[in-house]
Amino acid sequence: MTLALMTKKLKQSTNRSARQLRDVIRIIQPDTVLRWHRELARRKWTYEQKSKGGRPKIHQEKENLIVQLAKENLRWGYGKIEGELLKLGYKVSLTTVRNVLDRNGIVPAPVRYGSIGWKTMMNHYKEQLLACDFFTIETIFLRTVYVLVFIEIGSRRVHLACITSHPDGRWVAQQARQIVWQIEESETNFRCLIRDNDSKSKG
Repeated sequence: MTLALMTKKLKQSTNRSARQLRDVIRIIQPDTVLRWHRELARRKWTYEQKSKGGRPKIHQEKENLIVQLAKENLRWGYGKIEGELLKLGYKVSLTTVRNVLDRNGIVPAPVRYGSIGWKTMMNHYKEQLLACDFFTIETIFLRTVYVLVFIEIGSRRVHLACITSHPDGRWVAQQARQIVWQIEESETNFRCLIRDNDSKSKG
């Protein structure tokens, strides 16, 4: 760990390549030490964790019934199916209904009934859509840094919002405000923000 950090720091501070550092580091090849650092970063994200529980797997009987209801009633959305199951004595969450239909390749109710598809809608309204998400960077001390970016769906223009080690809802909301103020100066007409359901993005 120590050798990996020292070599990574030396590489950054001297602006030398791993091959150039061979003249400085004689004990172990720099390529080897840098590979150790990459391995440490990989292990940070892939080590086995104890199960934290979660929802038990749905019984096959319930799953089959959800699929049947969706296929026989093209107008029924997730909430309607959830309600009908409750009438039959099956308590299933809306999220479970959605996951079952996704797993079985069944599209949402508006598309099943013949309404506009997601791809068509995205192409039609892309100039009004703004999306945001995070990507991460590992420092030499294996500290995770979160980078928030926004992208204009129509033009594919990317805006770097900010970088932090501890993102939360308030921080993300403030970055979104600042980006919107900045973008408004370019006379755009955004109406919707697309984001995932990550807890970091909730604000």
